[in-house]
Amino acid sequence: MVDRTQESAPPPISRFMAAALGKHAGLDHEETPLFQQLVEELTAALLQGHICIAVNEEQRHLLSRSRVVAENRRAPLVLSGGRLYFGRYFGYESELAESLKTLATAAGPSPEALTTVTGRISKAKADAQQQRAVTIALNNRFCIISGGPGTGKTTLIVAIIADLLVRHGPDLRIALAAPTGKAALRMQESIRMQLGETQLEPSVAARFPAQSMTLHRLLELGRRAGWSGSRSPEPLDYDVVVVDEASMVDLAMMWRLVRALKKNARLVLLGDRNQLASVESGAVLADCIDSLPNNVAELTKSYRFNEAIAHLADTVKSGAADEAWSFSSSSGGPAVSIASPDWLDRCTAGYREFVELAAKTNDPTHFGAVFEQFTQFRILCALRQGPHGSEEINRRIERTLVGIRPTVDGEHWYPGKPVLITRNDYSLGLYNGDIGICLPDSEGGALRLWFEAADGTLKKYLPAQIPLYDLAWALTIHKSQGSEFQHVLVVLPERDNRVLCRELLYTAVTRARQKVVVVAREDIFKTAVKRKTVRSSGLAERLT
Repeated sequence: MVDRTQESAPPPISRFMAAALGKHAGLDHEETPLFQQLVEELTAALLQGHICIAVNEEQRHLLSRSRVVAENRRAPLVLSGGRLYFGRYFGYESELAESLKTLATAAGPSPEALTTVTGRISKAKADAQQQRAVTIALNNRFCIISGGPGTGKTTLIVAIIADLLVRHGPDLRIALAAPTGKAALRMQESIRMQLGETQLEPSVAARFPAQSMTLHRLLELGRRAGWSGSRSPEPLDYDVVVVDEASMVDLAMMWRLVRALKKNARLVLLGDRNQLASVESGAVLADCIDSLPNNVAELTKSYRFNEAIAHLADTVKSGAADEAWSFSSSSGGPAVSIASPDWLDRCTAGYREFVELAAKTNDPTHFGAVFEQFTQFRILCALRQGPHGSEEINRRIERTLVGIRPTVDGEHWYPGKPVLITRNDYSLGLYNGDIGICLPDSEGGALRLWFEAADGTLKKYLPAQIPLYDLAWALTIHKSQGSEFQHVLVVLPERDNRVLCRELLYTAVTRARQKVVVVAREDIFKTAVKRKTVRSSGLAERLT
């Protein structure tokens, strides 16, 4: 069901859609306002991430008399199973469900595959969860490996890919992809590091994909026809497609991906169902996990987390609000705590060493240390705007640390200025979510923006070259997905907001490796933990 308890007036697009469809609904003057109200609710729900809304018998009876509504077939509006959809999203959901059910079939590896693959895992011994993940991945064309940070997803996927390369020979084509450019680069970096730790035959290691790409780029490579037309896109020329951070993939994008797979291709999704769902509509990963248990491997043991952080993450994701607050405020020790009243001072203090290092480092061969220092601490905000939002905290930090005052154009460049790219630029190789640092060039000392590549090298740009950006002292929690930092300061607003939920807080907490400090009132913190995001969808039901 759609939670309408926190909704305000419908946005203009809702009223526009309602008016447009109301003109063609074919209903009388008394019925049309009720019809338009339902369209407004559906549009507003879609903007909140829902796919559909539930309707009662009276509403179904009204809708069934409209000429723009059909039952279980494409039309401007569709009724299906007590739910109301826009026709496009009904098509996405129903077609994706059928495709996934077909995809979730046995592939049949050799009997010795399990032993071979688990032998490549760099742990002393593959645990029971890892063994099950390998079995599912090799026995099925569709597989989900779900787990939080540090549970070994990358370790497993490297071992699984290695086995597939050995068994299927040199012609096997594998694609690595992620929803965002930052996530794609992080995936590429993680696999590169894992390859260095895993004992693979040199001939096998050499055949691993050299790069990961965004889903947008992957699908453009295989697309020859419009997605909205009757023709299907040309299939992707890959035998195996691996998608990281799959919780961020919305319904429409997953439909496009599955539709583009060639016959007998494998699809492997990596992700954490407890993290934030996609910004756009749908919660595909969670729906698939709920409805396709034979294709899902859950990893729960973390090899990376501090125990106190792991405990806080577990209490948050389970909805235990009182326990989570009590642990954070008194029992978490040095690794987990609630911020003191001087929390704003913590914001600046956490970056002092970074600012000092950036100011005195002018040799590009030492810039790696500057980037490493910047990963030691990060401020994560629930909101972008407001007194506790990332925009305001970024301004405060810049004023305090650097002495910068806002100007009309806001263009101040100084050593150590961190920027977050907010728009993909494929020609420059910069992607939404990439973080760069302003540092001097060795040639003349002019300031440039430097970005780390997945292979550890640095690339530089003129400040005027880069696409749209934000300051990166403080990030929204949404923007932090796929990243990790040693110490995290999580800032929640002073008033309740519907974006506050346990998935948001869990995502923030699990960005920290060693220490997490939360800025929050007790009532706001507990409200966030208690509020579980539920997106209205029929996908889980269609998959069963």
